Amino acid sequence: MQKKPITNKVLWIFAIGQFGWSLLSGIISTWLVHLYTGAPEKFGDTNGLFADFISQHALIAGLTLFGIITAVGRIFDAVTDPLIASWSDKANFKGGRRIPFMKWIAIPFAAVTVAVFIVPQFSNIVVNDILIFVLLMLFYLFMTIYCTPYNALIAELGDTQVHRINVSTYISFTYIAGFSIATLIPTIAGMFEGGKISEILSEIAVKNSITLESLNSQLADKSILIKDVATPEQIAQMASVQRGSIHMAIGIMAIVACVALLIPSLYIKERAYIDSKPVKSHAFKSLIKTFGNAQFRRFVYSDIIYFFAVTLFQTGLADYETKLMGISSDNTFTLTVLMTVISLALYPAVNALARKIGKKVLIIIGFFTYSAVFLITSLTGQGFIWGVIVAGCAGIPMAILGILPQACVADVSELSTLKTGEDRSGMFFAARTFALKLGQALSMLIYTSVTVATIVDGEKVVSPSQYRMTAIIATVACLIGAVLFFFYNEKKILGEIKTLKEAGRQTENSEG
Repeated sequence: MQKKPITNKVLWIFAIGQFGWSLLSGIISTWLVHLYTGAPEKFGDTNGLFADFISQHALIAGLTLFGIITAVGRIFDAVTDPLIASWSDKANFKGGRRIPFMKWIAIPFAAVTVAVFIVPQFSNIVVNDILIFVLLMLFYLFMTIYCTPYNALIAELGDTQVHRINVSTYISFTYIAGFSIATLIPTIAGMFEGGKISEILSEIAVKNSITLESLNSQLADKSILIKDVATPEQIAQMASVQRGSIHMAIGIMAIVACVALLIPSLYIKERAYIDSKPVKSHAFKSLIKTFGNAQFRRFVYSDIIYFFAVTLFQTGLADYETKLMGISSDNTFTLTVLMTVISLALYPAVNALARKIGKKVLIIIGFFTYSAVFLITSLTGQGFIWGVIVAGCAGIPMAILGILPQACVADVSELSTLKTGEDRSGMFFAARTFALKLGQALSMLIYTSVTVATIVDGEKVVSPSQYRMTAIIATVACLIGAVLFFFYNEKKILGEIKTLKEAGRQTENSEG
């Protein structure tokens, strides 16, 4: 039972933590594959900037390095996710069952995100492969340690349907804000180049008896290639400047994210709002109970599909815009802002409609709309207008699926608590965290496998058809997710919650 009334101010403070972990997650999901694989389309592109440091070819059974990380990582998650959830559910710290975990792991979580992009850059590729493998395992472990207790608080702070939808709305807002800011890395990185690349280009222009403006223009339209006019030392120097500026940008974002991660744990006194009792079930027994819930299984099946499809889209977004639509990387953030603004503008409508017609109907609409967005992406031509169409349409399902799924998990968790007397919110949300990471991992495996570069005339090339194929895969996945979610019975869940709460109140009144 709640000790103090939960207010929207408390829910907003809580939502800031989501900004922190979505910013770190956005850095990994948006830029990991982009920076470590592929090849630049033209001079100045960041695609494949770190590709020389890790293996790019298939290593084992046709799997690339990221494919291996994906496979091993999910086995790792299958063990760690329920263990962390059980640890949180059973915890009895002075500061509560959830907040202490969030406080302890915030700094390591931010630090390992930076390390993923800085540490694996030795001259020995095998060493780098091992380092990036270990660092990504730590990243996903630290994300679990923060996110599982954090997400459990959604159900515990969402003590009513209104609060539940409100907190889901707020954390969706901060999630989008975090992901959107993560896309700014090249823009922020440009601020740290300090004109060094321009100085090198000026030297190249003088050596080749052309103006700097003409050199930049010809490099931009690929009428000349940098390797034909610059020395290997100059090329290496410019790449070093680019990499250093990317490191600085990621470091700054990680510091901002770390502060955001700490705010809920510093300003929300968990024991003041939540009268929670540790559960006694062991980790995997609790996990079996959680997946024994038929409605939760139906939700999770579609949720894995959702995270797979949307992460595939997010992973390829920069490539879709620059490679398929021919949009300058400087303008990609404009499209992200457009997508975000449209999504945020729809939040009040989604919030109101969810109360009126239910979450299930809206979530299914979100799946079908995302399918349409991915299909359009697979068919795009050249031009900024295509980016506007995709970004504008994507704002609709982003609003729906960014808000409502968390509220569904909270519903199922509350019903389970009312029926069993055990509050296993941590385990329910751990299963969703696992679904998130499984979906993200599968998308990384598919994306890196489909977009493997081939050598043409001595240059690494990824064809437009390879990028289009990833969008088609996302389209089909979202349609499957929509079909699966038809089997989720929201009316039954809410009806049982209402009945059990009324029975509980009657019992309290009769005892009083």
